Amino acid sequence: MDSVLQYDIPVLHPVVVHFPIALITVAALVAIVWAVRGTAFWRRTVLLLLGVGMVGLLAAYFTGESIEEHVEGTPIVEELVGLHETTALYALIVTGAALAGVAGLSFWVERRTTLERDPPDPVVARLVLVGLTVAAAVLVAWTGHIGGTMVWGV
Repeated sequence: MDSVLQYDIPVLHPVVVHFPIALITVAALVAIVWAVRGTAFWRRTVLLLLGVGMVGLLAAYFTGESIEEHVEGTPIVEELVGLHETTALYALIVTGAALAGVAGLSFWVERRTTLERDPPDPVVARLVLVGLTVAAAVLVAWTGHIGGTMVWGV
């Protein structure tokens, strides 16, 4: 048991990468529910999941450099690291766009909504933002798949 408690993880990237994958994937699923329901509860839930997922995505992105130094020279890593970095950047951009869009819509809707009624969010805005959120989840999953391939081989 002492060896389990004494183990030192040399880089954080393998630890933090799981958070954005889980959070942004769940955000995409919740966004699909929001597309159908259109209520503030589901929009706010998507906003929360995207916000926390974005923090995890930033942590994963910026800790990636440290692990790259540890695995230099491994053939599969040398082959895929550029693609992994590129898709991670795209995932970061698309997630940021989805987060900004949902936050902007939330700000706009919350300012115009009266206490007497809470109309559904605009359909076009929902569909565009759900599309961005699903695209972010696909990019995060694809980036994770490439990273997994680098770790576990082809």
